[in-house]
Amino acid sequence: MCDYLMVASIDFGTAYSGYAFSLTTDFKRDPLIIYSNQTWNAGNAQLMSLKTPTCILLDKNRNVKSFGFEAESDYSQLEEEDNENQEDYYFFHRFKMILYDNENLEQQRLKDVTGKTLAALEVFSKFIKALKDHLLTQIIEKGKTIEPHEIRWVLTVPTIWTDASKQFMRECAHQAGIDEEKLVIALEPEAASIFCQYQEDKRASNERSLLNRTGQKYMIIDLGGGTADITIHETLTKSDDKFPLLKELHHAIGDDCGGTQVDNAFMEVLGEILGQKLIKLMKKKQPSAYLELLREFETVKRREIANKNNLRIPLVTINELIEELEEDNIDNKIKMSKYKTKIKRNRETFCIDAELMKSFFGPTIDRIVSLVKDTSKIKAIRDVSLFLLVGGFSECKHVVHALKEALPNKTFIVPEEAGLSVLKGAVIFGHKTSIIGSRFMINSYGTKVFEPFDPELHEISKKKKAGGRYICTKIFDFIVRKNESVPIGTTIKREYVTDDLQQNFMDLDLYKSDSGLTKYIDEEGCYRVCKATIDIPDPSDEQRTVEVEYYFGDTEIRMTAVETDSGKSCKTFWKFI
Repeated sequence: MCDYLMVASIDFGTAYSGYAFSLTTDFKRDPLIIYSNQTWNAGNAQLMSLKTPTCILLDKNRNVKSFGFEAESDYSQLEEEDNENQEDYYFFHRFKMILYDNENLEQQRLKDVTGKTLAALEVFSKFIKALKDHLLTQIIEKGKTIEPHEIRWVLTVPTIWTDASKQFMRECAHQAGIDEEKLVIALEPEAASIFCQYQEDKRASNERSLLNRTGQKYMIIDLGGGTADITIHETLTKSDDKFPLLKELHHAIGDDCGGTQVDNAFMEVLGEILGQKLIKLMKKKQPSAYLELLREFETVKRREIANKNNLRIPLVTINELIEELEEDNIDNKIKMSKYKTKIKRNRETFCIDAELMKSFFGPTIDRIVSLVKDTSKIKAIRDVSLFLLVGGFSECKHVVHALKEALPNKTFIVPEEAGLSVLKGAVIFGHKTSIIGSRFMINSYGTKVFEPFDPELHEISKKKKAGGRYICTKIFDFIVRKNESVPIGTTIKREYVTDDLQQNFMDLDLYKSDSGLTKYIDEEGCYRVCKATIDIPDPSDEQRTVEVEYYFGDTEIRMTAVETDSGKSCKTFWKFI
């Protein structure tokens, strides 16, 4: 018997976020009976989105006033009313990517649109809580009698997120009021793959669909707002309960080349034309115009690129700012720029030619294509020819065309609801976490040990005298190796002994290496990633042995410990850094 009646997923995106949920009873009947919010008020009828912007508005006491589209509207209203207290508010927008390749996340601070800062942990936690509370309200409004403790929560993260970033998101969810024991971390491209498997299976009639044929190998390319995540799956024979089983064929690969990079390229060009000073002033003093401009570009970005691409601009705001800065008018600014032949103004519309429009996408598409091509060259997956495009950025038609043109011998599938595949797949994963049978290790993991010094095996620089003998220090003791396929739920045991009398705790460091051949912890590419503290029950003068059990193969690394003589569990605290 499961200890939950509902699974709810939160897809925390760079540009847009959302939630979805399903009852265990519905899942047993049809896994695709998944509910999501249908009523986000986008403010712009042209932008049809079942998600809401990743933004949040806090008052001067740092209480949540609103989030998503409502936060954009409320913050704009403060500006329109010329509210003298506007500066007391905090408005954070598209802040997820601070977790990419950053250290000391709990010390990181986020800047809001005016430059004020708050702890990243606080902002992330409050945004997750806002989504969670909105979801719980929706459940009540739908007449569902579900208590919070009866919900299993699933939080999505990119596959390429570090262990520290995953732990940071877990801590944020905990601070948002989600029970850690009820929380599952889902990897975004995996969730999308799972959803597409079920989606294809439901459509299949007499002939099995291409995607979920037994033995079918395919690449999932998850194109989000901040990152491009790639993973490769093989469809295995269905299990006894008729659910598909998948296995990973190579560790995930990715980079920070998502859709917001295209937005940044557009804003950079706009800054060259109008002046970066004007853009910064618009962002600070006229945020409604700035946000509407981004939203308008999002709509244009998803369309086919035509010879002429029309983009509505906040002309009144631009003219007001030009007047305030005592600068040249907008038409002269265009004429004086290097883009004068590529962009024209027609009243409140910029008409952008195809070449310039494509240039906004160019660097990002080049990086994605390079990523896909490099992945395709890997020996173990060279024969994979079926590519699954998912994520919000995959809904941009120019991106799909560019990938098909760059890889003409591959078959591309863009599923229905490509932008919701991660969100809905995370719900299915929450019901069936064993659907991914094994995963490849992105890195090697191990601990620091010493051995009796052997001149034929060890470097002389590592030789050290200890207790009347010579030892080799700083040896990297492998727990798992990079590119090793690890079944889910794999446990690996190691024993460690105390050094001192009456020792009541033990410190243990976990190291990560980008090589499968590392010998010492101080080699290039090897560094400490986790510091663990293990409590020793009933300290004594005798040497004590602790057996640590490491859990690999799941979406997160865990560890537990037992004092071997007594069999007592040891409290274990670990922190990824």
